[in-house]
Amino acid sequence: MSTVLHRVDDRLIHGQIVAAWVPYTRATRIVIADNELPNNPLQAKIVRMAAPPKLRVEILNVRQAVVFMAQQRSGPGLLTIMLFAGLGPVVEALDAGLCLTELNLGNIHNAPGKLQLTESISLNREEIECLKRLRKDEVKVYIQPVPTVPAIDIFALLEKKNWW
Repeated sequence: MSTVLHRVDDRLIHGQIVAAWVPYTRATRIVIADNELPNNPLQAKIVRMAAPPKLRVEILNVRQAVVFMAQQRSGPGLLTIMLFAGLGPVVEALDAGLCLTELNLGNIHNAPGKLQLTESISLNREEIECLKRLRKDEVKVYIQPVPTVPAIDIFALLEKKNWW
């Protein structure tokens, strides 16, 4: 299976994914790697309902998602978007063996204890530590809500704002 996008977006499947990223990438499947959603059948059903009927949706815990991705065969028509609700699960997936070279950041909501980096990205200390790990592993991390907007290198932005 070819993964066409790895993305952190705490909203998971929503308008930007369905209306912009799925057509842009021609994805036929979304794999959600999350340790809470698989244990909440009602919330999982709501997330699945946000996807178009022809788009396959797999909701798995992080380790299961990594195994699932490794076992899938590649071929025409098997194009996957892998979604994470936060940066912590991305690091967990890396530790479990996920091959990751690029990571798109779509939305990390603002909350108490976070600093707002951009309109759609707010970070706390733990999330900044996750980004340090991704940088160490040479993962290209960029902010890009939709494909028609230029990507912003998050590491350059963090350096510019002296957040390191």
